[in-house]
Amino acid sequence: MLQQRSSGLLLHITSLPSAHGIGDLGPEAYRFADFLSASGQTYWQILPLTPVDPGAGFSPYSSPSAFAGNTLMISLEKLVEEGFLTSDDLHALNEQPVQDVTITERPMTGDSAGIAESVLAGPLTLAPSTMHAAWIKKRPLLQQAAERFLRDATTAQRSDYERFCNWQADWLDDYALFTALQEATQEPFWLRWPEAIKRREPDEMERQQKLLYDQIEAVKVLQYFFLRQWNELVAYCYTRKIHMIGDIPIYVQLNSADVWGNPTLFKLDENFQPLFVAGAPPDYFSEYGQRWGNPIYDWEEHERTGFAWWMHRMRHQMSLYSLTRLDHFLGFAVYWEIPASEPTAKVGKWIKAPIEAFMHAMYRQFVQLPIIAEDLGARTGDVQPHLKHYGIPGMRVVQFGFGEDMPTSTYAVHNHIENTVVYSGTHDNNTTLGWFHEADKELREHIDDYLGFAVTDETIVDQICRLTMQSVSRLAILPIQDVLKLDESNRMNTPGLGGRSWQWRLQPDQLTAEVAENLLKLTRMTGRA
Repeated sequence: MLQQRSSGLLLHITSLPSAHGIGDLGPEAYRFADFLSASGQTYWQILPLTPVDPGAGFSPYSSPSAFAGNTLMISLEKLVEEGFLTSDDLHALNEQPVQDVTITERPMTGDSAGIAESVLAGPLTLAPSTMHAAWIKKRPLLQQAAERFLRDATTAQRSDYERFCNWQADWLDDYALFTALQEATQEPFWLRWPEAIKRREPDEMERQQKLLYDQIEAVKVLQYFFLRQWNELVAYCYTRKIHMIGDIPIYVQLNSADVWGNPTLFKLDENFQPLFVAGAPPDYFSEYGQRWGNPIYDWEEHERTGFAWWMHRMRHQMSLYSLTRLDHFLGFAVYWEIPASEPTAKVGKWIKAPIEAFMHAMYRQFVQLPIIAEDLGARTGDVQPHLKHYGIPGMRVVQFGFGEDMPTSTYAVHNHIENTVVYSGTHDNNTTLGWFHEADKELREHIDDYLGFAVTDETIVDQICRLTMQSVSRLAILPIQDVLKLDESNRMNTPGLGGRSWQWRLQPDQLTAEVAENLLKLTRMTGRA
């Protein structure tokens, strides 16, 4: 349960400024922490830190691991400071030209189910400044740094690395072997690996571990770099009284170390193909529903094991963040199950999940549950009793509160309750200015009536941010785009847009002293600082 009024900003690590094509854990992350402190904020909310897949449009919600870190976030400057890269290496990287690259986003069919679903008709061309260019340029340099560490690390560094490998072995060993096998076989999909590897036959696993020892160690070193840099940033934030809010997608993708290593935890056939996939049913906004394509959990098997995999996942996440947002919390209570053979989400049915047993197991393990439940959308009534019983805060989005049901809407500010987290908008929404640009006449009239005057492009963002901070909800989160009053061209994600999403970057000169001062004034005025 949230104990006091506070506020924070939503900005993913990859959206930070950087000289290397993608935001990272380097100097700009520390500058943003300073900005949060100067503006009176208590929390920094990010999106999942896990690795991304080019074929999934670099979505942080579609990852080959539920535990590993996205090594593209590793700061090259910090590696130079430690001697694992040189200034010349960075100079060569920055001088290296990268032409537009073309990738084909993979649809969720056959053995690539659960990796990505794209509404695009064909290949997607990305400009050099995007994440795909960073992927091409940065990975060889990271590999070079890992090799230097393995060759030149001091005794103390080697000892610290070995402790890391032992502490994280439960997930790290499978992930490192999985990644090394992808490179060695030149086959990214484990379902197309040789049968002995696909089925993890013990003798073959032992043989591959010996054969790929150097590659496996390099993967582990990069994870070591990532976690160490993350912990250093978190420690710095703590000195500024800033706490991190992380994010867990409820589902994992089929092409992941998690499914390869734990196939019995998912509803798969004898060839490891999904029997069912996840999604959402048709509604007012989508005639065919949403077919996400992730494999469905075999909740009976999870319950039989005492939800051991989930407890391990939660424990890992809690070691990274002060609070963790559980995405699609509804799926712990009831989920839309789609036969894998169906091309859309139109054919499916609601299946009950063991939320009572799951929450009881969580409470026994952790006593205090530092989580936020993403309880947006339909059927939220299925989870509200459990949130109330365990004191878990849900979410409120101010943009959602101006419909025909405004008098009774849980999103309308006058209906908020204390133990919730209020957002002006989320990473999946348009920016507030973009939302206003899209609003029809009726919605604009509702906004004017609620505020008591006619809002304009110049005033709408200030008013929505003010409502958000004035809410009785104990924690208020503003996307940085709203703090900066940015329009629709600056939104982080447009669901269904694939690789054209997740590319937004903050510019170095946007976080001015004036912006910090104005935000500090609002934060203090609303009792959140």
